[in-house]
Amino acid sequence: MRNSLSLPFLLSVFLLLSVSPLRASTPYYDEYEDDIDMDEILEFMRRTRGRPKPPQAHPGHTQKDTISQLLEQLKEGEAAGTLLRDGSHTSRASGRGGGQQASSPRGEKTQRAKFRKDSIDADSLRTREEYQKHQADRVRKAFKEGKRREVLVKSTTRLAEPAQWDVPCVARFYDSAYGVVQGCTPSVMQCVRVVRDGFGSEDEMRDLAEITERAMVNLFHQGGTTSIAPASSLDRLGNKGSLLYLYFLNKIKLQLIKEFGLGEIYDSGALLTRLKGNPPKDEWDVDPNHVYWNPHVDKANIPTYDYSALLYLNTLGDDFEGGEFAFLDDDADRIVQPRAGRLLLFPSGPENLHQVREVTRGTRYVLAMWFTCSKQHQYTDDD
Repeated sequence: MRNSLSLPFLLSVFLLLSVSPLRASTPYYDEYEDDIDMDEILEFMRRTRGRPKPPQAHPGHTQKDTISQLLEQLKEGEAAGTLLRDGSHTSRASGRGGGQQASSPRGEKTQRAKFRKDSIDADSLRTREEYQKHQADRVRKAFKEGKRREVLVKSTTRLAEPAQWDVPCVARFYDSAYGVVQGCTPSVMQCVRVVRDGFGSEDEMRDLAEITERAMVNLFHQGGTTSIAPASSLDRLGNKGSLLYLYFLNKIKLQLIKEFGLGEIYDSGALLTRLKGNPPKDEWDVDPNHVYWNPHVDKANIPTYDYSALLYLNTLGDDFEGGEFAFLDDDADRIVQPRAGRLLLFPSGPENLHQVREVTRGTRYVLAMWFTCSKQHQYTDDD
């Protein structure tokens, strides 16, 4: 049941992608280009975050009929207020929510603000200070020269099946911010690292990388790194980029639920990031000395992060040098080399202290996403 609630959206977005400009070379799109209002589709996706039921197939129905039916369902759902807007995989009517009590929109907004980086809330400051100390301890213990290097998966290898590696959860680290959410919190679930290849096609990854590059024109950068938040940059990404982002957001969320056996999970932010080797020294560089390869724990920086996901858009060796992802364990640095379409999933706590190595040549692109077990701390358009 927990997977079926998100599957309709995934199927619907897949249908959108299959007949939209993302597949502009298909005969269907060439024939019916004027009949598909991509702006209308995208506007509904923005407002509802997509929760249409999958269109019913009937004998004699064409893809054009399916899109028309999908648009009608989107309109009906918007008018009736039946589409979920909270980004979760649980139904409001079902009463599921990890035992958390419902609260007013104002109360939820206050709760969400507690754990932002700029929050001055006392509980938030204490929690973040505790997490930062734990992160510093892990860095002192695990970040050192001369350690054994183990490559978990190379960029030249395409995994036929997903690979995973068990790691012990640091249970108490997950309990401080908002307690344990049964069926989600890593301290009561399994803590594993998962790598899956072919999660996105070569064309999809190339398209998203090219769109990311165009979206970053005239944006400031810090040394070799530039990032944009897709959810607040849909206009900059355009229809094609926005639909790709929405598609992979929900596809990754569904995969996370499957891999970790979760009962619920909520969006907690995303970034499209470009790392350049030998970045230009120009007027757009706001911090030439910025270092992005410092080791860190995701949850130590944002206490509401519970799960992290990385989708690589291009490949080490072909498109860039350096830029490896390294888990910094006590006994070894365990490396995942980026490959286009490769998805990396892991819990966001201190058991997964990690580092992105410096890019020395070319440009590396990645879509990073984070997820929370707390409904109150999910990402919203106000964030």
